Amino acid sequence: MSELLQQLTDGMPRIAILIDPEKNTDATLFRQQVQRLVSAKPDLFLVGGSTATREQTENCIALLSQGTKIPIVLFPGSSEQFSKKADGLLFLTLLSSRNPKYLIEEQINSATEVAASGIETISTGYILIDGGTSTSTIRVSNSSPLNQKELPLIHKTALAGTLMGHKAIYLDAGSGAVKPVSEEIIHSISRVTKLLIVGGGIRSNEAIRCAHQAGAHLVVIGNHLESEPGFAQEIARYQNERKTLKNELLP
Repeated sequence: MSELLQQLTDGMPRIAILIDPEKNTDATLFRQQVQRLVSAKPDLFLVGGSTATREQTENCIALLSQGTKIPIVLFPGSSEQFSKKADGLLFLTLLSSRNPKYLIEEQINSATEVAASGIETISTGYILIDGGTSTSTIRVSNSSPLNQKELPLIHKTALAGTLMGHKAIYLDAGSGAVKPVSEEIIHSISRVTKLLIVGGGIRSNEAIRCAHQAGAHLVVIGNHLESEPGFAQEIARYQNERKTLKNELLP
């Protein structure tokens, strides 16, 4: 088991902050942004976006590395979004799609470079969940999210991913989701994977706590930190309490 995967599956509920390189191309502004994000005390940063370029990805990771020692993990929207300077990579398969580009073609395109880099990889089954809004990921991947009412289908999709060898399952309601992934879905999928990542539409410490209590191992925060800068301090307070709540948060 890789060091990164071992850390993320040790039973401690964690928080990741997602950074889109395409939105952070001004170096001066991004350095200021990093200071605020680091103050939230996340366990790791995810870097990736639907249409970011390799250059944007490389620059983002370089600047982020200068401002923090917090692990940086790639969450790529395509094979172009790669940098061997990251600490790890979620090697994604879009399980909710039937588009071969995101089921196998992008993985083939990146395989040689990823393997040669020696970067830690976590094979991840990525499942889009309907969060009540259209997202860039839905548009770019030309795929439909799974309806939250179709729990049996979501469960079978995640289980298929696990049986195919995926070490993690990522349930994503998408940036700006009106409805985050339900606790019922989280609880169900937590039973079929050792590492459950959940993101999209999480806008409060209570929402983070609910996701953790339902079985999410890693909760991802993204857009809300852009619109509500003060949320960083709220997350920091949650993180300060987290260790004492370990037994309460995860089933």
